[in-house]
Amino acid sequence: MVITHALKMRIYPSKDQSKKIDQTLDCCRYVYNHMLYRNQLVYERRSEHLSYYDMQNLLPTMKEYLPWLRDADSKAIRFACRQVADAYDRFFKKQSKFPKFKSKRNPLQSYTTEHPTTIRYDVNSVNLPKLGEVKHSDNRLLPDDAKICYATISKENGKYYCSVTYKYDKDVVPVPVNENQVIGLDYKSDGLFMDSNGVIADMPHFYRNAQKRLRKAQRKLSHMIESHSAGYKTVFGKRYPIYDRPLETCRRVQKQISKVAKLQEEVANHRNDYLHKLSFQMANVYDAVIIEDLDMKAMSNKGFGLGKATMDNGYGMFANILEYKLIERGKQLIKIDRFLPSTQQCSRCGSIKKIPLSQRVYSCDCGLTIDRDLNAAINIRNEGLRLLTL
Repeated sequence: MVITHALKMRIYPSKDQSKKIDQTLDCCRYVYNHMLYRNQLVYERRSEHLSYYDMQNLLPTMKEYLPWLRDADSKAIRFACRQVADAYDRFFKKQSKFPKFKSKRNPLQSYTTEHPTTIRYDVNSVNLPKLGEVKHSDNRLLPDDAKICYATISKENGKYYCSVTYKYDKDVVPVPVNENQVIGLDYKSDGLFMDSNGVIADMPHFYRNAQKRLRKAQRKLSHMIESHSAGYKTVFGKRYPIYDRPLETCRRVQKQISKVAKLQEEVANHRNDYLHKLSFQMANVYDAVIIEDLDMKAMSNKGFGLGKATMDNGYGMFANILEYKLIERGKQLIKIDRFLPSTQQCSRCGSIKKIPLSQRVYSCDCGLTIDRDLNAAINIRNEGLRLLTL
């Protein structure tokens, strides 16, 4: 079985290397936006778009009247063309919305380079095209037969990262499913999930815990931008006129933008770390995990009233992480139909009874009185066991 992994690490480039990374980021963003504009013109005329090879053939001509493109990694610029082609393909297949232009104000900038022979990973450094040896602080090792596919270099809040994607062959032996080692999970907006054993994940609310600090920092940033556009700044309640200069050159505003971005990055890192550790524990213990095939994007809409809790939990990310961890161990993640009446069905007698969302205890005529989410988790587990026997 071919396993594909990505090893992400923070890198510490020198000043010259940082300058080359920033230059490549600007070139890739320019090529992406330029090709997107060309595709928009073609789409307005013929309702189609340029292929990857059409855009790739335009690059030599662009380098003649834009010589600064030659200093950037050529493979990275070609990959930017591939990203435009893939974005249009997803749009025509109705898998995503119409592609948008990339902004240089985005706190996360990245480019991808495909040089399998040039990219080399060592314990203390990684060799990248146009950059050479770049130091990093990761001590993980790649498998002996690993083949590097590509590398993604990103810049986020002034920090540089490198993600090396590789693949290798692994003999995965399917694990026989023991019924006692099968668990069902029911999504729970306040706590991530409840399993069929009655245990609640009780995930910390990382975003809600940091919301007070975020609100204060974002309000301060909003006041800075408003006063900057009005032509003055406020210091201890007094107004002082400022020079008419672009917002990007105002150090106070950029410093506050970086502060807001770092708070958001801290929340995302805490959530990601928690989900990886939780999924690792479950993948080691259980032979099969059964969940519902939920549409988390739809559940985060305003109609459900659970948007903040849904986005703070990251249940969709948890399901994806858990799936690949189980597959690597020869185990299974089974997704049942989302329209199964798991909440309305009695887990003892099988009768269906409609109950409102405000009612948190399920009471059946057969005498069963059980927590609403626990009843749903048991039904999910029973349905998954039925699918396993087919």
